[in-house]
Amino acid sequence: MTPASTPHHQPRVLAVIAPGDGPHLLWPPVTAGRRHARHATGRLSLADELARCLRALEEEPGRFEVAAAAWHARWCIDLPTLTLTEAQTALSALQAMAGPTGADAAKVLRYLCVLHGQRGTPLVLERWIAERERAAASEG
Repeated sequence: MTPASTPHHQPRVLAVIAPGDGPHLLWPPVTAGRRHARHATGRLSLADELARCLRALEEEPGRFEVAAAAWHARWCIDLPTLTLTEAQTALSALQAMAGPTGADAAKVLRYLCVLHGQRGTPLVLERWIAERERAAASEG
């Protein structure tokens, strides 16, 4: 199997969720000597990663899709009780957050995060929702 390449010929990460022992990283192979600096200092929390993703939506919309897909993949892996319907709903909500109903979509995602016992991620979404609603109120 060969990895998909970006225009800069950097491999993308391909993860597969298989029954049994959980997710298996297929590409690129990660060894102790080749870990990215972020992993060497500790992994970002899901909440921090989502905050970074939402900043991308506001500041660099072109990066949002990649950041959202990466966050969603990790979110699905980190929540063992997640159903397929919930995973699909979360992905749809992330996509809709970039549009005019973004605050409503974020409320759906926040609900799913609360449902699965997350603490920091709903707070990130609440702040983002409040900012979006304030901006909409000032425009209208």
